[in-house]
Amino acid sequence: MVMKELELLYEKALGPVFGNKLCIIHESDDFATIILDGQQEDFYFTLYGAKHVRLYWCNECFIFDELRNSLVSSDTYGEIVFEGKVEAESLPPIIVELVLQLKDCTYISKKETIKGKIPSGYDSIRDYVIQARTKDPFKSAYRLENILIEYTVNPL
Repeated sequence: MVMKELELLYEKALGPVFGNKLCIIHESDDFATIILDGQQEDFYFTLYGAKHVRLYWCNECFIFDELRNSLVSSDTYGEIVFEGKVEAESLPPIIVELVLQLKDCTYISKKETIKGKIPSGYDSIRDYVIQARTKDPFKSAYRLENILIEYTVNPL
């Protein structure tokens, strides 16, 4: 999948939700940034080709990378690393769903639990529990492989 196709796919999926706050910055044939909150720029993701995405939300970074087992601890320190399979065709729906889960929420906390090592031994495999604040009393916990997002309702 080429970058322009990916950009159109994300625009079609997220444009109706984010409206004029959605901004796609095409940097090159293998690099683009998709801003979801307009000029605030606290909620966005960067595409590094079709098989590597970094999603930024409330100063937290989610890493999705086909070459996850090549990453080392200095690449992933403090970040939330997806341990599921990353493929060009399956990654966009995963990113869109996570974006929709995080929309209108704010970060409270993150707990990491080490589960083992990647094959090289240079990084740890972790489970994450993320606490997020929402105004939606019907929002239920969301799991994405090794990432669990739990919601706390914060009324107006």
